[in-house]
Amino acid sequence: MWYVIQTSTGEEEELITMIERVVPEGYYEECFCIRRERLRKIGGKCEIDLYPLFPAYVFVATENPKRMFLELKRVPKLTRLLSDQQDSFFCVDEDEERFLRSVQDSQHVVRRSLVEVDKEGQIIRADGPVGVYIERIVKQRLRKRYVWIEQEFLGRKRKVYLGIRLREDRV
Repeated sequence: MWYVIQTSTGEEEELITMIERVVPEGYYEECFCIRRERLRKIGGKCEIDLYPLFPAYVFVATENPKRMFLELKRVPKLTRLLSDQQDSFFCVDEDEERFLRSVQDSQHVVRRSLVEVDKEGQIIRADGPVGVYIERIVKQRLRKRYVWIEQEFLGRKRKVYLGIRLREDRV
C-alpha cells in the first residue's frame, strides 16, 4: 500500500534521499515523488521540466506501515507525517492509488498528453492521462499547455495539473 509523507515544497527529493539513507531497505518497497512534465518558457525558448504533481508530498510503498512510521521518526528532515493516528500515517485509498497509477509511468512521471482541439480551441480528443480523464477537465490553458482536473485525494477534492501538447509543438 502507498502512504503519504508531507514535507516542505521543493524538498521532496532531499527527503527521499534522506529516507533511503536512514531507513533500512526491508522496511519499504519504494519511496518516490510523483512528478509531471511541465512546459516553461525561459528566455523565449520552450523547455520541459519535471515538477511535483503534489508539491510537498512524498509517497512510500510499504506492507508494514507501523514499523515504517517508527523508522521515519528517525529521519531528521521529516517535517510532518500525514497521520490519522498516533502511530500510523495516511494511507492512499484504493481508488486514489488506482488514479495515481493510471496517470504516471514506471518512473513516476506524468507525461504530457497529445490533444486535438476544435476550431473554438476546446479539447475534443486526447491520449494519455488527459484522454482517460477528459470528462474531469475543469480548466484548460492551451497557451500554457496544461489542463487541470479535480480529483479526490486524501479526503478532499484537489486540482491536479496535467501537461498537454499539440501536434505542432516541437518540444
